[in-house]
Amino acid sequence: MPGRAGPWAAALAAVALSLLAVGCSRNPGGSSAPTTAHVTTTTVAPEGSWSKPVRVAPGANLTVVTCPAPAACLAGSAGGQTYRLYLDKVTALGPPVPAPAPQGVSYLSCAGASFCAAAPDTNQVALFNGSSWQPPATIPGAQGITAIDCTGPTFCMTIDGEGNAYAFDGHGWSGNLGAWGAANQISCVSPTFCVAAEGGPSVWNGHAWTQPNSADTQGQLNAVSCATTSFCVLVDSSGSVLTWNGLGFSAPASIASEPPVTGTDASGLTAVSCPTATFCRAVDSIGRVFAWNGTTWSSGALIDNGHALTSVSCPSTTYCVAVDRSGNAFFSS
Repeated sequence: MPGRAGPWAAALAAVALSLLAVGCSRNPGGSSAPTTAHVTTTTVAPEGSWSKPVRVAPGANLTVVTCPAPAACLAGSAGGQTYRLYLDKVTALGPPVPAPAPQGVSYLSCAGASFCAAAPDTNQVALFNGSSWQPPATIPGAQGITAIDCTGPTFCMTIDGEGNAYAFDGHGWSGNLGAWGAANQISCVSPTFCVAAEGGPSVWNGHAWTQPNSADTQGQLNAVSCATTSFCVLVDSSGSVLTWNGLGFSAPASIASEPPVTGTDASGLTAVSCPTATFCRAVDSIGRVFAWNGTTWSSGALIDNGHALTSVSCPSTTYCVAVDRSGNAFFSS
């Protein structure tokens, strides 16, 4: 979900970036030995001012980052490991479930500093209480959960590879709510509104999922982010975006020329985050970030040359974090 922050967001973000500039970071193994973070920023552009790469887990394929508030993020790898990013500190949290085998890239969602959910196993979901992962719960009938999103400690939504959906109400998981196929990502605004990037976009209305439509025939839908019930953005493998206006989805509009990428799970525009209807950041598989200002998309800025950016999370309009397939994170003001 797009993170939501209180009035302290701007101040916290400023503190975060000033600490990042100091250039000290703890290593992912938890050692207190400082390492050089190399977080000097690039030239300010419409896409924001982004740091140089900060090592989170060298060599790891980071597939997801979720930030419920500025300077408080969790990242997850393709191997099921998780990491906390707090200001300039990196802490390894370990796997949410034993012997994880993530079925999808969007298996981790945080709705607050003390509430996250991870579904990196075929039918198990673990909750994070702010300090550690709790024993996982098994969802009977789930078969390879591919995506999860949470709006708070009383609502999460999952979809598995067979098109089964399950909701969390703060106490336990529902029976199969039905969906229409595996989802690459889910974005929920409330228990009565979610959008899933499936074969086509699908909408949850609190009772059922709509059948995915054919709004995008040009590429694979890789990600979705909803700021409100009347504004969502989906991005695809061809470099196009689709928007939801509360009534329906737009036709895909190209914002980037995306060369084919081999050997990866997703190519083109790989992720998007929209904390408001006038601020979005999208990233792609050749290391670029694109900005939405409420009217137009920027032409893109290369912040990670030679690497694929896989996920981005913006809890506010003043703070974003992106991660890549090489174990790096990038911070933006």
